[in-house]
Amino acid sequence: MTSIRSISGAFLICALALTGADAAKKSDKPAKQPEPMPQDTPLNTLKNAPKAPSLACDGPFAKDTTHAKLVSEFGAKNVVFKDVDIMRDVKTQASVIFDEDPTRRLVVYWKDNKARARPMAVSVEAPSTWTGPGGVRNGLALKDLVKLNGDEFRMMGFGGVGGGEISGLKGPFSDLPGGCTLKIKLEPGIANPLPPRFASVTGDQFVASKNLVLRRVRPQVSQWSVNYQ
Repeated sequence: MTSIRSISGAFLICALALTGADAAKKSDKPAKQPEPMPQDTPLNTLKNAPKAPSLACDGPFAKDTTHAKLVSEFGAKNVVFKDVDIMRDVKTQASVIFDEDPTRRLVVYWKDNKARARPMAVSVEAPSTWTGPGGVRNGLALKDLVKLNGDEFRMMGFGGVGGGEISGLKGPFSDLPGGCTLKIKLEPGIANPLPPRFASVTGDQFVASKNLVLRRVRPQVSQWSVNYQ
């Protein structure tokens, strides 16, 4: 994709080449607002991050797993039980694997926190590089996610309740073995929050993955989770 700076440079060259009359006509038109430059987010670090193993609802992450089994699999120094943020000013206790390594970190939430058993969900947030069912991973671009899904889908508008969460997952993202379901969340790749001119893809509304405005903000997977039934 042509960079914003390249577009701006080409626009400037064309403007200098205009005749006086043509330049006067052009000056009557409002200047086109450039899109924000891509922001420095955890997603931007994923290209050079080391690869992490795959995650599925089996083995150490089967529906009968426990904190003790995770310790046995990954080692006591790599598994901690601690308070984690689930939303602003709201915390809960969970088991965190590789807490000191953001590229391998993941969080296991329990239905039974006292026994640290019966997993409710395993959440993987950028810049963690774990790969999940169907090849989902943080940093995956919208067009690649559509291709893996085998069809278009819908997303809840950015910044609203459940902002960026996808519905309509199909193919390798549905009917997962092991009694799990998959949730995937996107975030914009140019600025977060988005400027007001992108209101058509923000707020409490569904947005189609083929929406041209949505594609302009270059969405990428920023968080995904397997959730246990």
